[in-house]
Amino acid sequence: MKNIIYGAGEYGKIFLIGLEKEGIKIDCFIDENYSEKTCLGKKVYKNINNKNSKVYISVLKHSKKIKEKLTKKGYKYVLDFTKSVMSSRFILQESSKLNHLWLVEDKDKMFSEKIYDFKELLRDKKSINLLENITKLRLSLDPQYYTIPEGIEYFPADVPILNNLEKIKFVDCGAYIGDTIEELMKQKKEVAFSISFEPDHSNLVMLNNQLKKQKENFPNTNFFIYPTGVYSKNTFLLFDNNKISSSSNITTQDSNTKILVVNLDDTIFSAAPNYLKMDIEGAEKEAILGSKNIIQKYKPNLAICLYHKPQDLWELPLLIHKIEPTYDMYLRVHEDMGLSTVLYCIARR
Repeated sequence: MKNIIYGAGEYGKIFLIGLEKEGIKIDCFIDENYSEKTCLGKKVYKNINNKNSKVYISVLKHSKKIKEKLTKKGYKYVLDFTKSVMSSRFILQESSKLNHLWLVEDKDKMFSEKIYDFKELLRDKKSINLLENITKLRLSLDPQYYTIPEGIEYFPADVPILNNLEKIKFVDCGAYIGDTIEELMKQKKEVAFSISFEPDHSNLVMLNNQLKKQKENFPNTNFFIYPTGVYSKNTFLLFDNNKISSSSNITTQDSNTKILVVNLDDTIFSAAPNYLKMDIEGAEKEAILGSKNIIQKYKPNLAICLYHKPQDLWELPLLIHKIEPTYDMYLRVHEDMGLSTVLYCIARR
């Protein structure tokens, strides 16, 4: 049986190294969009007729859909991204060498005793178990502790994130192309308004189109867009597009784009939001500080991403608890590689 990696991108190369270190010989890649004929010495094909091959999907996004597509084409042995990562002890180790987002080579940066303080704030057993596994994974990079992603991002069925809200007043920090708002409008709850913050010009076009579509379907809901990022103060920051995934980073280092960022307390305080989501490429801590008055006065439910920096896992929950200690906290992971690790904070009303 041949072993094939689907996708010759950054993770495809990591999979090749990790799987072969595990003793799994890789014969070739499948990649319909790869421009070269070889990748790290292995041939790259647009398609392969040998449907008895074992295929490891290295494409992070939509790997389950890719698996369905390959299965329909007749491939008998297909592992999605999750199962592929869990097939080798070395894929996570190789990934850590990229020093990308939360996963870095220096394990000391991925752990702090403050994780145990965060653990005390978690409301349910599932969150506690998740945090324990995340901690073990960070300390060992052993795939037995790898978190299998589940649930709808920002609207997981087992977290009562919307239950205490009669009419939703939603603020979407890092609105991307409007995918979160599209999902919000499926939740069968009345939405008074959504306010979207998105600084990337290419995303703004698609975001605007999505909101026009939603306005046609929900004429009583108001949709607003701010073409800015979110931060602790009103200023300009550098925005670095990242080649590894679809994410970007807000940074103070040299980069290619300057963006306007605003703080929410100065910008939308009077809107009195009751659900605030942040996925803003590492600026979450500063954005929370810039939302301190909103959080203290209105106690909006929060969905805060914890995966952009190693220390976000403990720093952001503890910061929120310091600002407003009455939140019930939940932890969920919605994507592979710990992406979309989200802290849910629900106000006690």
